[in-house]
Order: sequence, then structure tokens, then C-alpha cells
Amino acid sequence: MNKTIIELSDGEVMRLEAILMDADKDEALRFIKEVIKPILRSRTSSALDSTKSTGIMP
Repeated sequence: MNKTIIELSDGEVMRLEAILMDADKDEALRFIKEVIKPILRSRTSSALDSTKSTGIMP
């Protein structure tokens, strides 16, 4: 399996640090769904497909 580097904005890093300090499981899952999942999807998709969601828009 290939390694993936995920770049986070300053705000995303601050949000992640807050999640870790609070040990907030619900917010951690929300962060994965809202931030990490779209990044991973964009890296694994080689072409745009109108039948697939980008995870950006509901």
C-alpha cells in the first residue's frame, strides 16, 4: 500500500490538537469525515466521475 501525506491548514491542526486535548471521540470522528476523508478521496480518484461524491457537498 502506498503512503499518503495529508497536509492540514493551521486551523485544521488547531482543531485536531483541541480534539486530542479533550479526548472528544465524537469530534474526532467528525474531523475524519469532514477533513480527512475528502483529502483521501481526492488522492485516490484519478478522474472525475459524476456518479461519485467528492465529500465536499452534501
